[in-house]
Amino acid sequence: MNNLTQGDRVFHPNKKGWGLGKVLSVTPDNIDVFFVGTGSKRLSKSFVKLEIAEGAAAKHRLLDNLGEASQLGSADYVSLSMAIERFLAIYPDGFATPSFLKNEREANVRAHQFCIQLLGEKEISELIAEHRYQDVCDRARHVESMTNLLTKSEKTLLYAALDLPENQKIFAVGLADLLYGTDSEEYRFKLFVRVLDLLEINRWQYATLFGFIRFPLVKAFIKPTVIQNVTKALCWRINYKPEANWGSYAAVLRLYNHLRTSLVEEGLIPRDMIDVHSFIGSVGKK
Repeated sequence: MNNLTQGDRVFHPNKKGWGLGKVLSVTPDNIDVFFVGTGSKRLSKSFVKLEIAEGAAAKHRLLDNLGEASQLGSADYVSLSMAIERFLAIYPDGFATPSFLKNEREANVRAHQFCIQLLGEKEISELIAEHRYQDVCDRARHVESMTNLLTKSEKTLLYAALDLPENQKIFAVGLADLLYGTDSEEYRFKLFVRVLDLLEINRWQYATLFGFIRFPLVKAFIKPTVIQNVTKALCWRINYKPEANWGSYAAVLRLYNHLRTSLVEEGLIPRDMIDVHSFIGSVGKK
């Protein structure tokens, strides 16, 4: 244990349930380690000798995206098993629970189906070619109205921005490029954020809603308060900023993918990111 350094991956020989750990800091007397199964622990070098993890055994998605050491308190840490327990306490049959389907899933699936019909690649391209920018905005509003993602005040702000004729072309073209452009996902996301800046509505909800509804298999939706609370509970690093930005979005997308994979491994089988989004919402409920 005396040879351990910050960043090493380790196991506790007598606490197998703690799982894989990452060394956070080392002092002459103690070692601070974050274990995926229990959170941060301060261990005395005099009483325990940690085992070094190597190769495949040293890999873990959470430890690769772990938050700053100064923010990793064990008291509020929610492990994957705890998160699943909370979710199943609300929805005992998991993603097949009737109340889950009704309260969490149906509205957003319906919005996805309408988005394909109203804002499919062919449809939005034809509208823009015909300079029918208001129609694109009206369809975007209609799609959003079918979701359960925005609050009343958030809807009001978005609708007011899309009602202004001077905003409609830039939003319509920006939305089409976000959803169907040929540049990299990062470039298109940044460009759409710039559009929202010009419309003075650069908020996470608007930056992520339409991608999430159009492509629920691969996109994430971000509510600022929820994602800050959840990433803190899960100790997942996103470098959050109030304004939508690619770096934080990419980190959240990694979290969504991590949870989706982990839930499949645990037998819960989320169908898409709509299910993952709802699972994330349950993490903050005690």
